[in-house]
Amino acid sequence: MLQSLREQSGKWFVKVLFGAIIASFLVWGVGDVIHSYNALRPIAKVGKHAISYEEFAHALQQQVTQLQQAAKGRVSPEQLKQMGVHGHVLDKLVNQAILEQELIRSNLSVSDALVRHQVHSVPQFQHNGAFDKRLFEELLRHNGISEKKFIEDIRQSLLTQQLVNPLVKGISLPKSYREVIYQTLNEDRIFTVVRISNSKIKPSKKASDDDLKTSYNQNKEQYAVQEFRKVTLVLIDNKALMKDVPVTEEELKAEYEKRLANFSIPEKRFVKNLTYPTKALAEDALKSLQKGRLMSAVVRDVKGGDYADQGSVTKDQLPEAVADIVFALEAGQNSPIIETQFGSLIYQVSKIEPAYVKPLSEVQAQLEEEIRLQKSEDHIHQIKNRIEDALAAGSKLSDVAKEHHLTVETVSDLDVKGLDTKDKPVLITLDKDAKKLIIEQAFNLGEGSESSVVDANSMLSFIVRVEKITPAYVPEFADVKEKVRENWMTENKQKEAAETAHKIMQEAKSLGDLTRLSNKYGATLSSNHTINRMDAEQQTASDPKKNIKEESLKDILSPDLLAKAFQLGLEQATYGAVKDGFAVVMLQKVVPFTPDSKKIETFHKIIDQMMEKDLTALLIDSFRLNHPVVINQETLDHVMNQE
Repeated sequence: MLQSLREQSGKWFVKVLFGAIIASFLVWGVGDVIHSYNALRPIAKVGKHAISYEEFAHALQQQVTQLQQAAKGRVSPEQLKQMGVHGHVLDKLVNQAILEQELIRSNLSVSDALVRHQVHSVPQFQHNGAFDKRLFEELLRHNGISEKKFIEDIRQSLLTQQLVNPLVKGISLPKSYREVIYQTLNEDRIFTVVRISNSKIKPSKKASDDDLKTSYNQNKEQYAVQEFRKVTLVLIDNKALMKDVPVTEEELKAEYEKRLANFSIPEKRFVKNLTYPTKALAEDALKSLQKGRLMSAVVRDVKGGDYADQGSVTKDQLPEAVADIVFALEAGQNSPIIETQFGSLIYQVSKIEPAYVKPLSEVQAQLEEEIRLQKSEDHIHQIKNRIEDALAAGSKLSDVAKEHHLTVETVSDLDVKGLDTKDKPVLITLDKDAKKLIIEQAFNLGEGSESSVVDANSMLSFIVRVEKITPAYVPEFADVKEKVRENWMTENKQKEAAETAHKIMQEAKSLGDLTRLSNKYGATLSSNHTINRMDAEQQTASDPKKNIKEESLKDILSPDLLAKAFQLGLEQATYGAVKDGFAVVMLQKVVPFTPDSKKIETFHKIIDQMMEKDLTALLIDSFRLNHPVVINQETLDHVMNQE
């Protein structure tokens, strides 16, 4: 529950675009479609509705993209399976289909006026407190959503609210329960901590040779030396090779003519508009405009309208219903009244920028680079073939690299983790995927062998040659005796620190005892560590009023030990392992709870939303009785096994 509360506390105030409880079940946007041999087969059937393979793959790709953005890197198919992403995406689509069919069965409807009001009330579409048509259009265009599709989704969202809200709204926990939960989570507790650091422990005995030999024999794998390889690496930088690809004047001119449309800048118009809910109001506004009044003044004269200065726009940036009309106007001219789903609109063009074509001189550098890129594939392929032919004919790798001006690197010691004999990373200038591939190649070759030309990515290829292999081995005891002694000391310090912590915990019956025992055993005592359960569960908790150098209890204790600390009574103690040894924790004081009306109100909203979410899930499960769900497991398995 604490985990759920933590998530909700950061999200409850974020309004979903449409304000619908079940907005999380709606799929937005348009993305790449993953095709396969069974693309025509539905992945699931929900009542009479089939969820197509493409629909599922599309939603899956969107989810994967979001995960990769959050992780700042590639998410592997195995990781997707472990996280249950496929099932989550399919559940979302199934729930959406159930709701859509239940809406049809329920014969619910919403008026156009309600849809318009809902759109106009979305904060993201407002400027200075009023609906901004230009902002609305820009946001839809940026997200790849058509106006028609958006209106349909808004209508669907409102219908869903009609279906779901009466059944889940208003149900809540009794106030007394909420207050008990809130108090339990927010009641401050003050702890005293005694830390027994391993580094300060003086072992009660010295290690004998027999002790060290026994430790060595029991832990030989700790002292094993990895296999190392000396390799020569030749890097083929495709980008550098591209610079040698010639581009003629004739090719430039031909490409320019071919792509002339791309360099044509369309006509732009500086546009303003008024939007009124009724045609009668729009007619009054148009009369004022025709008398020479400014739009910004007319919107004040004729109440109930919205004014928007859209600035410079091209024809394709305007809705289809108004584009032709606006681009037929002269500068300074007003359009007639245009009826749309959002009301009655009047446009005005204040300035016109004619279309023009960029000259070749302006785009020459861009074209040269693109032509070079187009031609480079064959050019680079030919170079790679010549390199492989030369190596196959017996030429030395160093001579081939010199002939083609390639970069050569020698790595004296490389293990399978990409480290040298001092545990320092090598090949640090390469990205991790290229480095991984080079290491794989190097450890699949025999001594004196070299790879073919391997493509690491679109811009980098390589050849790796194994010059020498130093096999893995376990050193003799005499060679690692000091390392064994060091490990033995560390292990025994840890053991004695644990024993000391256990003694202190057993003997400490009060804060006074804890202080005395801390001094007796040379441990470090710190008091007045204040924390509550909610803070303990936060991933990152910072109080700007606290000294940034102050060490929090979360920094000192492990999550398990912190959880045990919350179970303590006054002046009771527990102990456990920490980063540098062991710690004993005693509850020093429980701070009387002081209610905060604003925080409690916020907490109540979180609880309500959590309950609504759970009730909505139960409601959808009940709808399944009317719309049986059948999953095509074979098709689902196929998607899950795609690389």
